[in-house]
Amino acid sequence: MVVKASDAGTALSTVAHILVTHDVVQPEGFNALLRVARDIGREKNAVSWSVSVDRGDPILFKKTKDRSNNWITPAIVSKGIEIAQSDEIQLPFKALDIALEIDDDFNNPVSRWHLDLANKQEGAYQSGPITHLQYGGHHHAARAHDHPLKVPRWCHPPMEVALLCEVVAANFYEEDWLKLREDPNWCDAISLYERLCYSHYVDQLQNSLFVSSTTALNRMWASSHD
Repeated sequence: MVVKASDAGTALSTVAHILVTHDVVQPEGFNALLRVARDIGREKNAVSWSVSVDRGDPILFKKTKDRSNNWITPAIVSKGIEIAQSDEIQLPFKALDIALEIDDDFNNPVSRWHLDLANKQEGAYQSGPITHLQYGGHHHAARAHDHPLKVPRWCHPPMEVALLCEVVAANFYEEDWLKLREDPNWCDAISLYERLCYSHYVDQLQNSLFVSSTTALNRMWASSHD
């Protein structure tokens, strides 16, 4: 099922309004979400669009506490996402780079997770799954905090802003998420992005279960997509 930009923009706007109603995002985060939703919506009936969330204007969530009772602030940033739905057989992403960055109350990096598409240089993909989850990466404002390892790159379905917002809500604000997940408008909005992001991945995974000559991970490995 192809998703139109107008529907994607409306769905993300719904996510933004429900998150701010439940006091999960800060006003700045709400405004950032609305900006992205408007940018997508302007593409109207297009089935391809671009998204970015600048580090200087991130999707900020409300402060919460870690297990040591220290204040932390989750934020979503995205260097760039390019949706390109050519057909239901191909991965609907030309570019994917989105991160969850968590800072302490002094703006020091605590943790960073990012989802991205395997890089392709000189016609060859980097080692790892075509779409993957990775811990660490570049702390652009504090490179001394960069994690020393580039691996493992975990095989993971692609996600964009709305789906990562739900992950943050469920993990850091579970009490609020248990309420908002019962909202039909929330479920409808999130389901649209699940169809966009997960359909190709699930098909690939399901097809691999009926092939004994290889493994699911091998089918998801970037070099298998050359």
